[in-house]
Amino acid sequence: MANNFTLPPRAAATASVHSINKARALTAAALLLALAAPPAVAQMTPAQRRADFEQIAAAIAKQYAPYAWKIQAFGYDALQLKPWMERLGQVRDDLEYFELCMEYVASLRDLHSGYFLPSDFSAELPIYVDLYDGKALIEYVDRSYLPASRYPIEPGDELVSVDGVTPEEWIRYVSRLQSFSNERATRRWAVEQIAFRQQSVLPRAHQIGDAAEVVVRRSPSGPDIVVRIPWIKRGRPLERIGPVPDPAAGTGADAGMALEAGQAEEDLFPAARSVPGVRRLPRPKRLRGFGRVTPVFALPDNFTVRLGRSTSDRIYSGWFEASGYRIGYLRLPQFPSTPIERSAMLRQVESEILWHRSNTDGLIVDVMRNPGGDQCLTNEILRRLIPYPFRTTGDEIRPTLEIVNWFRQDVEDARNSGADWLTLYMLEAFLRDVETAYFEYRGITGPLPVCGLFLDLEPWRAADGTVLAYDRPMLVLVDDFSTSAADSFPAVLQDADRALVVGMPTAGGGGLSLESPLGFYAEASVALSYSLGTRARQYQHPGLPPTAFLENAGVHPDVELDLMTRQNLVENGRPFVSQLVSIAVDWLRRQGASARALPAGQ
Repeated sequence: MANNFTLPPRAAATASVHSINKARALTAAALLLALAAPPAVAQMTPAQRRADFEQIAAAIAKQYAPYAWKIQAFGYDALQLKPWMERLGQVRDDLEYFELCMEYVASLRDLHSGYFLPSDFSAELPIYVDLYDGKALIEYVDRSYLPASRYPIEPGDELVSVDGVTPEEWIRYVSRLQSFSNERATRRWAVEQIAFRQQSVLPRAHQIGDAAEVVVRRSPSGPDIVVRIPWIKRGRPLERIGPVPDPAAGTGADAGMALEAGQAEEDLFPAARSVPGVRRLPRPKRLRGFGRVTPVFALPDNFTVRLGRSTSDRIYSGWFEASGYRIGYLRLPQFPSTPIERSAMLRQVESEILWHRSNTDGLIVDVMRNPGGDQCLTNEILRRLIPYPFRTTGDEIRPTLEIVNWFRQDVEDARNSGADWLTLYMLEAFLRDVETAYFEYRGITGPLPVCGLFLDLEPWRAADGTVLAYDRPMLVLVDDFSTSAADSFPAVLQDADRALVVGMPTAGGGGLSLESPLGFYAEASVALSYSLGTRARQYQHPGLPPTAFLENAGVHPDVELDLMTRQNLVENGRPFVSQLVSIAVDWLRRQGASARALPAGQ
């Protein structure tokens, strides 16, 4: 006989609540067990990591412009994935996976390309470190955090270790995850991060204590100095990605297949184009003087400052006398891309160039530690420094459909605005080149202007046609961190035989890049170069085939001069400046004290 027993309504309600509470208790217990379990259970699955990794490889196949150049220059094919997939299969946790992704993108040796985590965590020590004479030296100590009475370390001291890790060990680790286009810049970029760690580019940046044990050495024969420096931490660390289920196709097939090669301001600037013509590092780091108006060395004692002391000054300008010559100095710290900033900077450059044109016998233009920026502004400043027609850098573009649509939009805008026939003709020609490349197998365009309509440019002129560009002898000062547009800038001057290039080889980042979300599971982003900056001439540099590309080659100086010595560090760059002045005086003598710049051969 069936049991027809039922609870009274109130009892039934009580039982229902009890059942719900019991279910909640069981759920809470399960959650506590999950949180108490090893972190590996709450991570991306192997299939998810593989899917995300293949998206990165697919993006390289689809949009990375220097792909063929890397094969030609280094014999490296980023789409041969077998060794990478083997390593991917051995990854133990999300942090190790992030490191593998960073290493894969860094293997391109491209400063415009990188893999970035969605983390705002950073930790820094209030000291700056860089390589001088090949050694990691402390170059700055923030005494507001580290009073000398408690922290007896000084600029010029050699860094021996941080938490037991030597600078060389640290450089080897970071250089696998981040790469500039030349080795020296990569090493300097890496060592600086021993005291400034951003998890967006260093997945294990948060794996530190509250303070670091820092060991420094004042002299080779002296005792080591050991101090404990508190880390200054900001943001929240990313330790793992929240788990989600794998989509099930129900076919039993492999979760993914490795890709192989072969799978599918109107008065100052030219009219705006849809192509974002900005050559700049995707993620700048902490580097002394990087992008700053004030130079990183002391100028001669008799230097007179004209511009650079006010917060509204975008450039640093002045002059000094040496051996009877009046020599101008103009520092361009970066090439800003916002309309207000670039217009303000160009106005200041114009004013100073007119003054230098009338009052100096020669000019030193400094683009050391310049992170790059707007190519239109770069071209306009070049027009004010080269008093004859010249050719600027072009871009060989690997188009995606998005890029094709930029060029289609340019043509549509020109038609709608009633542009003249020449403008429309040139924009239509650019579009044909881009569309042709898009429909070819990994096609790439010829060199195209990303600013204005022409690569061949005219000097800056007055309304009556008089050339106003600076026309006296000129030197341009470069270093490892003359980057992106600051690679392009001295390249054009060198190609045009306009200036003596002095310093160290530039960073070698010649393309345009875009950063976009990539990897649905990791929620990371990847920056990749979609163009190759191309010079007017080919050059032969050690370790590379002859090339007109800026990528990896950069600009090599006519006269090598290195700021990165210990003597320059402790003497605020005075030996460097003394040598620079001697080079400038010798150059002026060879050019003639009152010589006016003319094109090569005249």
